[in-house]
Amino acid sequence: MVCIAVIGIGRIGSVHARNLKKGKVTGARLVAICDVQKQAYSTFCEKYGFIPCYEDYKLMLEEIKPRAVIIATEHYFHTEIAEYCIENGVDVLVEKPVGVTTEAVKKLIAVSKSHPEVKAAVMYNQRTNPLYARAKRLVKSGALGKVVRINYIITDWYRSQAYYNEGGWRASFCGEGGGALINQCIHQLDLLQWIAGMPKSVWVRAFTKNRNITVENDVTALFRYEDDVFCSFSASTHELRGTNRLEIAGDKGRIVIDGLRMKYYAFAKSEGEINASTQNGYGAVQRKTLRYSYFRFKFVARLGEQRKLIQNFVNSLNNNSPLLSPLTDGLNAVELINAAYLSAWENKEIAIPIDDRNYVDMLSSKIAEEKL
Repeated sequence: MVCIAVIGIGRIGSVHARNLKKGKVTGARLVAICDVQKQAYSTFCEKYGFIPCYEDYKLMLEEIKPRAVIIATEHYFHTEIAEYCIENGVDVLVEKPVGVTTEAVKKLIAVSKSHPEVKAAVMYNQRTNPLYARAKRLVKSGALGKVVRINYIITDWYRSQAYYNEGGWRASFCGEGGGALINQCIHQLDLLQWIAGMPKSVWVRAFTKNRNITVENDVTALFRYEDDVFCSFSASTHELRGTNRLEIAGDKGRIVIDGLRMKYYAFAKSEGEINASTQNGYGAVQRKTLRYSYFRFKFVARLGEQRKLIQNFVNSLNNNSPLLSPLTDGLNAVELINAAYLSAWENKEIAIPIDDRNYVDMLSSKIAEEKL
């Protein structure tokens, strides 16, 4: 049985702690919780029963000695806490993002690599969605042929002004390192690089629309891949009943994931073959259409993405099975986010990988402006 403590009992940390406390993760149990706000852990204990509570995570580790921790604090503290835990032999599962800057994430990864005996993972729970996992297999196997176009629309992360009025550390450069990009869109940016790989550069426009906040809630990006293949990426948190749609087109097939459903179109011949042989101006190709639904995968629907990711982490601790989202995978999405912010701030195309130190300096300037 893996003894786990949760550090940070806010909106998502309390969900992780609740699932552990109720025994919904096989082979693990909750042994302690930690938060600098007494009200946070008092509220948790009132709802779910007593559990040892701490304000100081270092004291908690010393006294409780958990095998592992889930870190769900404000973004800026993720790397600091994770480094301390790893250096003290405690396995870690870090909420997304692993860190706010590539510089901080690279430092944490270096610490992790110096302690290979310690397991470390990041909470990219949408990787457990079987539709995205199937899409990744199709792209990697070459079933789509050469990828020629990607479109990603993610506008179903609606957040009202009331959400932002709750205050705290969210929706600010000083509190979480940005807005929609680093809070909500990190899931989609991780999926994008997980399925299609890392682009060469990005050009971004970011805006604040209809909300009294200092960070973006509306983003349009153009990611450039090899051979001038592009991904157009549109995201917002202010659109009612928005869209969640990923389309990846290749010269031998196409994937369309629309909400909880996926269609895979498999072409009998590639576009190059059709173009070389067709005798008319429009061309035609036989295709096979395969349909998949999230609800067909009953295990995932029953267990839930976040619990399944924690289960994967616990299974790895218990039997050394592979991690679905190891800590090293946490860098790429942060790299895309940092590059996107640089592009929006400088209004130009930004090459990937970025200049780590330049981003830290630019972010510091934004934080200083925010505090004026």
